Amino acid sequence: MPPALTCEIARMAPADQWPTVMVFQAFEQAYREEAQANAAPAPGDGPAAAEHAADNDVWGEDAAGSETFDDVSRETLSSDVEGAASAGDSAGDAATADGSASDEAAAPPALRPADLRFSMRSLRAARLKGVDFHPKVADLVDAGGPDATLEFPSSEDLDEAFSKEGLVGAMYPDFEARSEQLAMAQAVRRAFELSENLAVEAGTGVGKSMAYLVPAALTARNNDITVGVATKTNALLDQLVYHELPALSDAFAELDPEGGPLTFAPLKGFTNYPCIRKIENLVRDGVGVRVVQKKEVSQAPALAALLSFVEQTAYDDIHSLKIDYRALPRYLITTKSQDCLRHKCPFYGAPCFVFGSRLQAESADIVVTNHSLLFRDVAADGGLLPPIRYWIIDEAHNAEAEARGALSLELDAEAISGIARRVASDEATRNVFVRAERKAASDAQGGMTPVVGLAEKARSIGRDYAEKAARFCEALKMLLFFDDAKHGRNYETVELWINPDLRTTATFAHVRATGAELMAESERLVHACQELVGCLEDVSGMAAVQREIASLALTLKDHVTSADLILNQAPEGYAYAAVLNRKKDKVVDKLQALLLDVGDKMNETFFSRTNSVVMTSATLTVDNSFETFGQAVGCNRGDASRTRTLQLESSYDFDRAMTIYVVEDMPEPTQRPYMKALEELVVLLHRAQQGSMLTLFTNRREMEQCYEAVQPVLKQDDLRLVCQKWNVSVKGLRDDFMCDERLSLFALKSFWEGFDAPGSTLKGVIVPKLPFSKPSDPLSCERAARDDQAWRHYVLPAAVLETKQAAGRLIRKADDEGILVLADKRLLTKSYGKVFLRSMPSRTVKVLPMRKIAEEVARKLAE
Repeated sequence: MPPALTCEIARMAPADQWPTVMVFQAFEQAYREEAQANAAPAPGDGPAAAEHAADNDVWGEDAAGSETFDDVSRETLSSDVEGAASAGDSAGDAATADGSASDEAAAPPALRPADLRFSMRSLRAARLKGVDFHPKVADLVDAGGPDATLEFPSSEDLDEAFSKEGLVGAMYPDFEARSEQLAMAQAVRRAFELSENLAVEAGTGVGKSMAYLVPAALTARNNDITVGVATKTNALLDQLVYHELPALSDAFAELDPEGGPLTFAPLKGFTNYPCIRKIENLVRDGVGVRVVQKKEVSQAPALAALLSFVEQTAYDDIHSLKIDYRALPRYLITTKSQDCLRHKCPFYGAPCFVFGSRLQAESADIVVTNHSLLFRDVAADGGLLPPIRYWIIDEAHNAEAEARGALSLELDAEAISGIARRVASDEATRNVFVRAERKAASDAQGGMTPVVGLAEKARSIGRDYAEKAARFCEALKMLLFFDDAKHGRNYETVELWINPDLRTTATFAHVRATGAELMAESERLVHACQELVGCLEDVSGMAAVQREIASLALTLKDHVTSADLILNQAPEGYAYAAVLNRKKDKVVDKLQALLLDVGDKMNETFFSRTNSVVMTSATLTVDNSFETFGQAVGCNRGDASRTRTLQLESSYDFDRAMTIYVVEDMPEPTQRPYMKALEELVVLLHRAQQGSMLTLFTNRREMEQCYEAVQPVLKQDDLRLVCQKWNVSVKGLRDDFMCDERLSLFALKSFWEGFDAPGSTLKGVIVPKLPFSKPSDPLSCERAARDDQAWRHYVLPAAVLETKQAAGRLIRKADDEGILVLADKRLLTKSYGKVFLRSMPSRTVKVLPMRKIAEEVARKLAE
């Protein structure tokens, strides 16, 4: 750690947390090692002397004389550390006097910590020394163009790569060739070569990550272009970035030393990275104290860890930083896109975590991002990601929902009331107009300036905005009048479909009227912001204030656009919803315009602008057909011949490993005896399997009712059962489940997919009810109003895919075994039941009464 940084941490830390002398000793050792490593050459040694001087400057020593660092440097040593330094110097002098020191030529320079200065910019410069970027943007733009000639891997190249002696074989000592994996890799290769889209359903065990990464890497390296990979979950993104891609890069370096390693980069949104400007402000302001659970907690440990993180990492995201965010909230150390100063920030470019990661991505062979950023880039018509023409979308069964989220609009009462509190406040820490006014008045020594006048005008409009915002939020809450008891009074949140009839009511007319008043005030405030931003353009020291005001104006403009579309225009392409909280004092309500046909928009703005998109998941087909998926995401719109499909069964023997039981003697879910029968079934199965069960509910009330009845009974049998109740940590439940092989869990939506518990940790999954969406869901209501077959076109396929996801929790390794129990009798009484069963990964399906199922499970366990 650089000595100036160590010194800074010593200054921050209270004595009861880090003894100053202890930290100083670490600082002294670092200083001496650095001095010895960079022993100053004799004068006149030319370039070496200059290099040594540059090293000292990078470490922040004598930075006051450096023009580069002067604007961000400052002295940071506390009097305690100076005292320790003096003692150290005296001891060193005495040692020299009595002859115990080594020869003078080898001794480090005299320790002068008071001369040290800490600089965030120098800290980043030291960390990024030697980092170079070679953007591929020009190649990307031309890739696949009419005059481009790209070199794609051949079929033989992939045969070799997936052999014992090839790339994949070099990665795994116990490598075994899998025909399904090679078939998928060849399909990806052909899709890239022929500029086609590809949808691949690859069952568990196929090894789909390597099946797409290898042809993607070969294509990128052969043509000096970037291939993009997008995942839904951070878990898979991290798996690729920290495990799969480093191993593949090492294999390339081993088998093709001249070609060098594979380059790759993760890319996430702004708030995933630390903001160096904000961190510098925190350091400048000094260590603060926050009240956490009625106790004062110093920010020093968190801030010290943050500084160490900035010094040790190039562009890691903040998720790898383990600090107490109660003491140092994330909003203090990250920034949103609209709040970033960009070119006006002293850290803009390579030193910045956000823009540095983008420079890194533009130079990488493989960029790994998430669905959210990919589809926000689509919605923004580009600019958030490099112009990548070859994409792989993993976990693609989530693509439609993620794209809809990015392409839809909303008007959020919580965001509106937040702005109202800020612009009506007289506190400079909250109101940017107050900060602008006070800074301008201070610079003018109390006199009037254009900035002061415009800031006062904006503050006045801000107070009017706050009044109109309160009226609108109150009006929005009045829509609860239309809340139907059928929606379930046990939930805080209700979703209302804003249909044509509701739009004609006096209540909605009041919402529209108060909304119009608020938007008129918003436009006045936008104009005031624009005047202030223009006036601040040439005012020094106001860049952060200017950017915050500009950001506020952009947010208000978005609100005006959303309000006009939802309340007035109401175009045909959307379903309209009001999401309301039943508690009158909770201002978290919102109006939404949900894009109905995501596929049409995706075809227009994404697929038509790429050369090839590969979409893959373990769950894309319904009854062995890709038709629903293709329509949903739009890859079979327009030139449908551009999209091919491939369905690969698991490399594991699912027919042997998974037995699917359909409970024959269960009542229908709508019948009164259903809950009693479910409780009996759950007890029987847990006793037979001796725990290690996951029961996936679709309804919180039913889950908690069943838990209250079943848990005491199982406890008597020494079987532990936990439940995903309100405010219970999902991560905590996952960790507990993984640590206790006999633990069983009742869970909701967050456990239906993405939860892996291989081995004996999970031996059985129970699905009490088929996961059909609520009939009152606004999207479903709008679809039903337009299409008399909407249930079969949308609700049924979604439920089938979700049930396939539930089944996928069970078998994660080749030697896993388990049972899937489907307790919904509609599988036997309704025609669509066969669609569910034909879509399951195992063909071993048994229809038995619940006691017979329990007896068979217990017998297998005893074998």
